[in-house]
Amino acid sequence: MIRLLLSLIFTLLCGLCIAQENNLIVQVDTFESRIEVHEQDGVFQFKPILRPLVQIPGGRTPYYKYLWDFGDGHFSTQAEPTHVYAKPGQYEVSVYAVNNYDYGPKPKRPKKTIQIKSGSSAIAKVSPNYFEENFFSSNGIFQIYKLSDAKPGEDMQLVVGINTEGRKGKIFILSNEKVAGLDGFRYAYQSQYYKETIDSLVQKESLNSMWANVKQSTFTKTGSPDYGIKEVSTFSSSQQAINYFKNLYGAYNSIAAYDVDPSQSEKQFSLINLDVTENMLVDTNAIVTITGVFLPEDGIANVHQVDIPVVKSHDPNKMSVRPARMSYRFQSKNKTLTYKVQFQNDGEGDARHVRLEMFLPPEVRKETFRLKSLYPKCDTCATLNAMGCYQYYIKDNGTLVFHFKDIALPGTASKTLTDPDSSKGFILFEIDMEKKKFKNKSFQSYTDIYFDNNPPITTNISTSRFRQIWSPIVTIGSSATFGTPKEHTLKHQFKPGIQLGFGLAPMAPYKKPFWQVEIYSSFYNRESNTDLINEQGVIEVQENGRYMKYEYRAMDSTESRTFVSFQLPVQLRYNINSFISIGGGVSIRKDINTQASSTKNYYYLTAQGTEENVFTVENPTLLKENSSWKCNPFFDINVGKVYMGPALGFRVAYDKNQKTYSGIYGIWRF
Repeated sequence: MIRLLLSLIFTLLCGLCIAQENNLIVQVDTFESRIEVHEQDGVFQFKPILRPLVQIPGGRTPYYKYLWDFGDGHFSTQAEPTHVYAKPGQYEVSVYAVNNYDYGPKPKRPKKTIQIKSGSSAIAKVSPNYFEENFFSSNGIFQIYKLSDAKPGEDMQLVVGINTEGRKGKIFILSNEKVAGLDGFRYAYQSQYYKETIDSLVQKESLNSMWANVKQSTFTKTGSPDYGIKEVSTFSSSQQAINYFKNLYGAYNSIAAYDVDPSQSEKQFSLINLDVTENMLVDTNAIVTITGVFLPEDGIANVHQVDIPVVKSHDPNKMSVRPARMSYRFQSKNKTLTYKVQFQNDGEGDARHVRLEMFLPPEVRKETFRLKSLYPKCDTCATLNAMGCYQYYIKDNGTLVFHFKDIALPGTASKTLTDPDSSKGFILFEIDMEKKKFKNKSFQSYTDIYFDNNPPITTNISTSRFRQIWSPIVTIGSSATFGTPKEHTLKHQFKPGIQLGFGLAPMAPYKKPFWQVEIYSSFYNRESNTDLINEQGVIEVQENGRYMKYEYRAMDSTESRTFVSFQLPVQLRYNINSFISIGGGVSIRKDINTQASSTKNYYYLTAQGTEENVFTVENPTLLKENSSWKCNPFFDINVGKVYMGPALGFRVAYDKNQKTYSGIYGIWRF
């Protein structure tokens, strides 16, 4: 029976390991991807040949999103672009493709080498490059474009564009926000078509001198499409500029930098490839940010941020939240969450009505909804004579509804669509959590998206949670022993002792057991005695300089000892609610004798046998006698602010000498 049970356990463990391993397997595209090229009069037409898309059963129609790298510092997002090379040479063309709504693996990046023998005069025959012409929509100077959202285990592409306006300068790319707690992005590759000088060893100490020269900085932010956020900061002193950029840079763990030279080109585009690590799996459905900073020599800087949702699959209909992970210890009384709901019309015609029904957790106050940005851009329906407009309200069941009315959102299947991003929409909003202390658990949300009269599309579940951190614990209290325990013929009386200790446990676990470990010391006193017992023997007593032997008939003893006790309690605890916590475990204990006195009294008769005398003997070696190591089981209960803050504790333990002893103490969890 035992062998059968062990075999079953082994089989289950093997199956679990295989399942976990399979979850980490990244699908690989085995299709022979390639690029077809057609050239006529110096105009090159490119067409990608990628693996056929696989529609998810019952899902939306899948499609590819493209980023073409022509190998000369120019890019395009069209499906089948045309391009003309201005200078002779050899160029490597490649296309990055992202598979949306697709069931298969990410396609391989095909490459094609183009040989140009002489410069072309056919530039006028080529249609304008929509991607480059509309790149600087936020501020006209500096911007970052993302091809896709961040999917763990894959790579993602950024195009960083700069309109130098004849200015030299340095560009910084900041990634891996400290608030996320993970190094989710790894810098993999950057193009150098404009002879960019990449600084691989950015010295943070040298940044102060750069910041001090900045007179003005323009801040913009996008998330595909543009948020329309633009803020200009003017610095009256060098220190003010230093403080501004120090706070900005201090929010990130990773810095990449490169120099730009306007003599190469007025407008320059750099491709940066980032690997998205598996660590990001913990933050899927969260929003992370990458920040770009352009510091030119004239001190008129630009800061651009791009919001990047972390995803499990490339689906343009999505709900994301920021922060994805919060600090329970430093939560404010009125915590703010930032949500983004994004959607895309994949039909042939325009969507006239888009309704977002958002199911938010009960811990948020829906009446605090604050709209930050939206697309398509339109006014509130409260505006008189509003044509395309929006309105929002709370339904009786608590659902928050945001409704775009009488708009014209084009579909991806439209034959006249030139920019795939124009078929996307979003709302970005803030909402406050309840003012009372909330529990250390995750907060989940999702959205049903209705396009006109079509059935709803349900987004992912967006989760915001508290980071797993440790809680230091301080305890101070007193302990006492029940009754008068015995050890052989000794009866012990224990006087209450004082204890002071420290501990460590996970921060405010909710509805799950957790381990807690402590270390503390206490001081206590033990008074022991042996009652008068009839016992016969011989003692030797010194009288008048001579040793005399007498027979004693009875004896008793007393003993007083002061101990310092060191204990290491380890316990398993459970928070029943916000005010009661219980636990049980074992305490490893060592008692060290600091003060001791011991006497034995022997009762004997004199030689005449008429008068009883007492002979007292002291034990000088008692002070050196410490207790052996002990393991004391115990039960514990806390009442008060058991998640974080002060509480009152009561602990009952068992010891073979003290039998049952208990302590009452104050505890504070930080």
